[in-house]
Parts: sequence; C-alpha cells; structure tokens
Amino acid sequence: MTTLIRKAIYTREDEDALVLGGEEWNFHEEETKEHLHSLHPYPAKFIPQIPRRAIELWTTPGDLVYDPFNGCGTTVFEASLAGRRGVGTDNNAVAILASRAKTAIYSKADLEALNAFAGRTAGGLDFAPPRPDLIPTNKNFHYWFHPVTVERLAALKGLILAEKDPVRTLLMAVFSSIIVRVSYQDSDTRYSRQLREVTVDEVDSAFRSRLADTISRIPDAMINGRGSVDVVQADSRSVPFISTGSVSLIVTSPPYLNAYDYHKYHRQRLHWIGGDESVEFARDREIGSHDEFTRNNATPDGYFEDMNACFSEWARVLKKGGRCLIVVGDAIVSKQPVYVGDRFIDLLSAQGLAEEKRWIRTLHSTKRAFNVKNSRISHEHVLLVAKR
Repeated sequence: MTTLIRKAIYTREDEDALVLGGEEWNFHEEETKEHLHSLHPYPAKFIPQIPRRAIELWTTPGDLVYDPFNGCGTTVFEASLAGRRGVGTDNNAVAILASRAKTAIYSKADLEALNAFAGRTAGGLDFAPPRPDLIPTNKNFHYWFHPVTVERLAALKGLILAEKDPVRTLLMAVFSSIIVRVSYQDSDTRYSRQLREVTVDEVDSAFRSRLADTISRIPDAMINGRGSVDVVQADSRSVPFISTGSVSLIVTSPPYLNAYDYHKYHRQRLHWIGGDESVEFARDREIGSHDEFTRNNATPDGYFEDMNACFSEWARVLKKGGRCLIVVGDAIVSKQPVYVGDRFIDLLSAQGLAEEKRWIRTLHSTKRAFNVKNSRISHEHVLLVAKR
C-alpha cells in the first residue's frame, strides 16, 4: 500500500507556478474586517478582497452577482457596495440572518433606532421582562448553557422582537453573534463542552460591546448607489428562482470536503433563531460535512455528485461569457488525498464552464478561518471558469 504523503495542496499542474501566480489573491496586508464584515463570526469565510477584486475585474454596475454558498454574505455585500445586484443562497439560517443584517440599506432613522436600543440596554438587562416562551425546547439544548444565561438571552430576544425591520434583523444578528461566547461550547471551531460559570453580566456585556461595534460601522456602508441584495435560504443544488442567463459573475467558496460541519458548530445559534427545523434543514442539505467523510471507508463521490448538481445550476444561471471564481481547498478522505481543485475543473468543463485561469493562494498564518491545531489548510485553489 502506498504511504500517504500529506500536503497542504494537491494538483496535477505546476504547483510552484500556481503558488507564484496566486500571490495576487493573498492580500496578507489588507484589512479584512472593514464595514460590516465583522458583524457575525462565521468560520471558514473568505476575505472580502477576493470578491471585491473579481467584481471590479469582471462586472459592471447593475450586473447580477451570485454566491451559491453565501455564508455570512461577503460576496453579496461587496457586490452591493460596488453598485451591483447580489443574490445569495445558503441552507443555514444563521448565514441568512447575518447576511440580511449585513446587506440591508440602513436609513438615518434606523441608525437612530439602533442607538436608542443601545441606550436603553446600556445599564444592563435587569428591566427586561422574562420570556420563558422564547426558550428553545430541544431536549439537549440545556446541556450547552448555564440556566441564568438561558433566561437572560430569552429576555433579550423578547426586547429585540419588539423592534421593526431592518433594526430587528440587525439586533438578532448581534444576538446570534454572542451565543457561542456565552454558552458551554468551546469555540466556533470546536464542538466540545466546557463547563464554566456564565453570569448575566457577561451576557449583557457581550451584547453591549458587539452592538456598539456594529453601530459604529454602519455609517461606512451608508453610501449612495448601493445595489439591491436578495438572500434566500435554499438548497444550492436547485435554485429555480434565479432566472436562466441572468448572472454575470459567480464568486463563491464551496464547503471544503471533510473539513467542517456548519450545522453542528452553529447548532446553539440555530436553536435560538429558528428552532429544530432550522437545524434539520441545514443538516439534511449540508455538502461535504466532516462527520460524513470521516466514516470508515468513506469516499468523496457523494461530495462531487452534490457539487456537480450545483455546477449544473451555475451553467444555467450564468450569461454566455459570464464567469465564475471559486476558492476551495483539497482534502484527505479515508487516508487518501483528494484533488478537489483538479476535479472541479473537470466537472465544470463538462458543464460548459471552461477554465480561463487558476492560481493557488497562500493563507495568512495568523488569519486562518479554521482552528490551526485541527487543520492543515494553508493553501487554497482559486479557479476561474467562463461559460462558453
């Protein structure tokens, strides 16, 4: 049996040349948390400079930009800031909430309402009436929270629900952003339970500081000429609501095979914002999940079947001459390397999406989205294809 040589990236092409060319996609010295990009933690998200550059190079104002794996809305937000229209799809309710909050176009009245809410809650939440009706009912839910935390979060959610949109959506996104921090979950990238004392003051402080930071960033996004954005909770393998030939550019980072379980690590948030149905919707439609592909004798076939269904939709919705920029990493499944980038190129070509260029970008050593201890991801493929 051949001994596996573990590498950060696999390709049949000239790796050194692709890495050298990929320097233009590294952006190691750039600020990655400007505007509202830091609104909500979302592990494995890509940096805004990637879609920003692609949008500048391959679209014009008014064009439609699509992200099939929308995540926290990096691509569609950049599209809107650049005066393009954006559409994003994702199966995860946390992604939808964060994206809608990030991409909303806020008025001065909205900003005043947010500041008023911040003022009312600045001294703590002791005044908030209890809302036991808003506490999630899942049987395993309380395993992950201190009892006083649950009561405080429910009271806070009650205050938020009394607001009107888009203020309510933004406040719910801020609420969601602190859930893991005040739970027993170790972190956004470690699904392990760490028992600790969590006080109501800790909940109040976490929400207050996150809200203040968010409010301070909104004015930078209140610019003229913003494009409209539509974010839809959907299975990206079938998007019939996006018109054929309507998209000028797709910019996306698909789920990395065998790297992450989005529904699992966001599960506590999903219970708070959408209940068991949100967990099930995300879990049942997740592509490439770590749990599935670490099983004995697992093969990557199912992942590529799912991705090929997505590619078929991309080929349908893209205009002739429209482009797609994909950022993705390779994987190990059943102790065998999986050449994800190369396989994508082959599948995309069969769908009529021809390779124009490809690169390998190097991730910043201190800015990786994954827990470095548990991940070998240090390089990513950047693939550019165009519809024939």
